[in-house]
Amino acid sequence: MQPRFEIAEIISRLGNEVENLGLNTWQLRTLSAIRRCRTAALGGHVDACDGCGNISISYNSCRNRHCPKCQGHKREEWIQAREQELLPVPYFHVVFTLPSELNPLSIHKPKAVYDILYESTWETLSQFGNTQGLKMGMIAILHTWGQNLSLHPHLHCIVPGGGIDKNKEWKNIRSDGKFLFLVKALSKVFRAKYVSKLRTRNLGDQSLYDPLFKKNWIVYAKKPLSADKAGFR
Repeated sequence: MQPRFEIAEIISRLGNEVENLGLNTWQLRTLSAIRRCRTAALGGHVDACDGCGNISISYNSCRNRHCPKCQGHKREEWIQAREQELLPVPYFHVVFTLPSELNPLSIHKPKAVYDILYESTWETLSQFGNTQGLKMGMIAILHTWGQNLSLHPHLHCIVPGGGIDKNKEWKNIRSDGKFLFLVKALSKVFRAKYVSKLRTRNLGDQSLYDPLFKKNWIVYAKKPLSADKAGFR
């Protein structure tokens, strides 16, 4: 189903108001590239058929890595490469979401916020794996926006339902492969690790940390997936 509006159309409708959204320079450059992608603003080229004489004009792409029009083929290549790495074991799709209280910091300090998101997620899963005597792994994909195009930072993780034990042999978390970890427990550990890293890096102050601890953070785990349906698509 085709969307009613493309992202480029939404940016164009905002016009100069984009500059008043509090975005940094590289974010503004990215939006500008997406808005101009495959339009006359970036120039184009003419294709002519030697047989029928038909002439068609194609506008140039922006080639920005965030552009939905330009990066489709790279996404497919990445998916195919990851599919070759899958093991014949159950997989879980686990999502770690940052609370909305961190949205302002995500806009102004995106690298720090998202670096900590990756670190805290991996350390949380590793800690739970270690309690089972297992070394685990994951594949993670960062999404910074929700389906309604609002700021909604979250990390999608494809996690195998087991790991390598002390004898360097594979072992499932549970023999039936139908359970990973308690999401409420994951949420609390994830929250503690994340806020601790904010403190260590002097990002924010107590007025930010207190509301973060009062709120239940969201970690969601879907039912196990087979290796050929590991949630990449």
